[in-house]
Amino acid sequence: MHRPTPLTESVVLKTMGSEPPAAPTEAGPLKDTSSPLQVRCYGRTRVPTPHGEVFLHLYRNNHDDKEHLALVIDPAQNQPWIQKRQEEGTLGKPRHLRSRTLDATWHPNETATERLIRGAYVRRLGPACQEPSEPRVAESADLDLDQASYANPLVRIHSECYTGETIGSKRCDCGEQLDEAIRLISNSTTRDRQGRSVPPRGVVVYMRQEGRGIGLLDKLFAYNLQDMGHDTVTANVMLGHLPDARKYDISSAILRDLGINACRLLTNNPDKMKALAREGIHVSERVPVVPSVWKKPGPTTRYLQDACANSTISVRGDGTPRTDPDRVDDHDWESEIEQPDSLTSSLPHSTDLERYLRTKVEKMGHLLVVPSTSDSVQSL
Repeated sequence: MHRPTPLTESVVLKTMGSEPPAAPTEAGPLKDTSSPLQVRCYGRTRVPTPHGEVFLHLYRNNHDDKEHLALVIDPAQNQPWIQKRQEEGTLGKPRHLRSRTLDATWHPNETATERLIRGAYVRRLGPACQEPSEPRVAESADLDLDQASYANPLVRIHSECYTGETIGSKRCDCGEQLDEAIRLISNSTTRDRQGRSVPPRGVVVYMRQEGRGIGLLDKLFAYNLQDMGHDTVTANVMLGHLPDARKYDISSAILRDLGINACRLLTNNPDKMKALAREGIHVSERVPVVPSVWKKPGPTTRYLQDACANSTISVRGDGTPRTDPDRVDDHDWESEIEQPDSLTSSLPHSTDLERYLRTKVEKMGHLLVVPSTSDSVQSL
């Protein structure tokens, strides 16, 4: 076990200045996108959330000047009780979701302290446990074996939305989708080929693509156009943009850096599935994300039961994922983890939100069934 010396200013400065040669510059002119795309994870840390702990990864790349994020949900990496049961063979033990570029050696004289500071460590970091990770490269054979034995990680590609995520705007459901994605991934156990329960494992890739790629200022202009009677698609076009200007090359590269070349995708958007496929990420299953205002209230949410019938995620009567209560190992798993409801499940109905959701279905092809009223839901 490595016990680093107390940090000094010189150590911190050396750590911050030890970026590899391929590091992007600070924000400035647009990058040369003709060069091959490269992504690198520059930092990783543990963040407690209402749905459990996530590992927040910060990525930079050589095609834009934005810092994109990956929220990795993989409790087996730092929960001793999970690791103990995996070693005993009572829980499945898939490959950990780790960043190859973060764990790499950045320069010949790199110290253990530098690695710990940037988040290249294993197990649960603390005063008594400070173990740097070792550089490793996931071979394709290892990935193939992992895919053959375990369900693919559950993934959400999410684009930032200041208004929906920060101030709770009801013009969209972006904040709810982000919260719901973290909740679903955090609560979704699967089975391995031997029938053993496998701890939750997945990623929310958080892309800095405000307003479906048009930027915050033009999104504000688009909102004014919507107040003038236009919908979200028409407003974008009137401002000289595509209805959806987002790209998925960087998010796909981030997934590959985490060792993911196949996933189950949390989305209602078929174009997103096609875009990932073009980038070489196989989508083995689509898992729907149903807006809370379109869920039937009450003890039974039949819509999710039907929509997730073919999914490895099972759901409770209220729509929250669950595992088989008849399995002793699942019961133990559920007793270890609190499973709160979605933070946004009780938000009030909004005519702006209703119009936005219907436009996504009617003009953007999202795979949701529009209910006849806001409190009734049909099955897909």
